[in-house]
Amino acid sequence: MAAIMLLGALTGCVAYGDGYGGYGGGYHRSGSSIPQGHLPPPGECRIWFPDRPAGQQPPPGPCHKLRYEVPPGARLISG
Repeated sequence: MAAIMLLGALTGCVAYGDGYGGYGGGYHRSGSSIPQGHLPPPGECRIWFPDRPAGQQPPPGPCHKLRYEVPPGARLISG
């Protein structure tokens, strides 16, 4: 049972990014849909919700923490 739950958790993490990044996936290289001024600073990440305006996005933070907090439908953007 624990293996099935672990597999489900890992599958969910991979589904939200394109695998770019050094922490095992879930990262998304900055794209044209994110305004340049809202990209996280180098060495940090930001959870990005595509259905929210740029000014209503959560603040940047440490990648090692945020990679576990990406909800369904959001992406983790690395700086």
